[in-house]
Formats: sequence, C-alpha cells, structure tokens
Amino acid sequence: MSEQARPPVERPPEDLKARLLAAAAREPATRPGTWRRRVAAAAVAGASWLAIALFAKGLRHDWSDLPVAAWALTIIVLTVSAAAATSVVFRRGPAMVGAGMGALSVAVWGVPVALVVLVSAVDPCGASTVQTTSGGVLGRAAGCLGLTVTLGLPLIGLGLMVLRGLTLSRPAVVGASLGLGAATWAHVVVRMHCPVGGFDHALLGHVLSVLLLMALGAWATWALDRRALAPRRKP
Repeated sequence: MSEQARPPVERPPEDLKARLLAAAAREPATRPGTWRRRVAAAAVAGASWLAIALFAKGLRHDWSDLPVAAWALTIIVLTVSAAAATSVVFRRGPAMVGAGMGALSVAVWGVPVALVVLVSAVDPCGASTVQTTSGGVLGRAAGCLGLTVTLGLPLIGLGLMVLRGLTLSRPAVVGASLGLGAATWAHVVVRMHCPVGGFDHALLGHVLSVLLLMALGAWATWALDRRALAPRRKP
C-alpha cells in the first residue's frame, strides 16, 4: 500500500504521551489478555445483573395489548444504543488510549437525541396501559427514575473496574459514555417492566436518568484517572 493510500492515524497529544510514560514508569505492564478478561467478566456480570432485575420486577401487565411494531422498535433502538455507547467505552486504539473524539462525540450526543426521538415518536401503549394525570406524573416518574439509576449504578461500577489503572486521553467523555451505556441498559429493563405511558412520563422517568448517570460516570472516570496519575508518597 502506498503512503498516500494509508488512512491517517490519530496520534495522542504530547501531554498525554508524557502522562502515559509517567504511569508506565510507576506501574508494571499488565499481563497479555488482561483487557479481554476484564471486559468479558464485566459483560457477564452486567448481563446477569440485568437478567436478575428483569426476573425480579417482571414484565408489564399490558404486554399482550402492546402493538408489536412499536414494542419491537423500542427494544431494538434501546439495545443498539446501549451497545454502541458501551462499545465506545471499551474500545482500545493502537496507542491504548481509547476511542477517538469523533466516536465519543457521536455516542455522547447522538444516543440521547435518539432516545428523545424514540420516546417522542414511538410510545408502546395499549388499551390497558396506565396513563398518568397531571397530578400523578411526578410521583410515577420518580419511581422509574429511581429504579433506572439503581440498576445503572452497578453497571457504572463494573465499567470503572475495567478501566482501573488505565491512562485515558479523554476520561470525562469516556465516563459520560459509560454512564450513558449503563443508563440505557437499565432503561431496557425498566421499559419492559413499566406499564405507564405518555411522553411526560417517559422523558422524566426514563430519559432524565441518562443525564444523571452520564454526569456521574464523567466525574467518576475523571477522578479515577487523576488518582491513577497522582504521585504516590513514599513510605
């Protein structure tokens, strides 16, 4: 392949290379296959957690009344969005610094927009779906919001365990994508359980949790990266 035909390679900035060298000097290299084992273990643990949660909460009572097309589209979009955000977090580039800013930006900005469009255009409701009144929107939304955050927090923890010890080029954006993936996976379970319809409920009870967990993931990953690079005191 000629030099002109080769695709451009994204090179890490100079300050990041200095941080990588400093971190490598303090910590020995991990054994071969460590990254794959971490990701595989987190995937198994996360899938088990969500399966247990879905089994414990059960399916919504109006499952048989829901339109098949709307329900299938909702689950497909949620699953694809969650998988996209999660895969960006766990993608390691040639320099082992993570996904490029383009992929991170598409996940962090594109997936929340897709979720809002989804709940705006497609709301899987049947004749027996509970419709909230103006006085009951906040109460029911708070329950689903709390459940989504509760399910998403352990997934963020699993992601942080995978990322521990690594020097990331964009820790806050990586963490935001991690929180986005965790919230969207949790949203799949909550959507399959929640029998409440309406755009207001979906936005406040389901999608708002995405922003909360994105902010938490961004802060936690940034703090973890700073801690890994902090100079250690000699005993």
